[in-house]
Amino acid sequence: MISLILMLLAGIFNAIMDVLDFHYDISIFTSWHNQNWINPVISWRNKWKNGDPNQGERFFGSSTIFVFITDLWHFCKFLMMISVCCAIVFYNPLIFWWTDIIFLLTIYSIVFEIFFSKILIKP
Repeated sequence: MISLILMLLAGIFNAIMDVLDFHYDISIFTSWHNQNWINPVISWRNKWKNGDPNQGERFFGSSTIFVFITDLWHFCKFLMMISVCCAIVFYNPLIFWWTDIIFLLTIYSIVFEIFFSKILIKP
């Protein structure tokens, strides 16, 4: 059950990442505050001093180990990976391992699609 919830969350986080990448202009995120952290067109600059890669990292690890705090896309990627890793750690067979894989992947895909094409897109 815990693995199921974690895979649901992973699907949501992955949908957020893909909406930011491919449909930001028509997403619900365009009206959120702090566009410097949300908008992928500008948020990538948060990793660098004065937004310039030639000046180096903004702070230690801002382009590597701590990149997840620099923008929403990387934050969601971090949460997605944590969710998947925890789903593995807390996995308890529901039926058989191979049917569980199909079931969890199906749930992940359905939740992803609902969020990607419906919930995160402006009406």
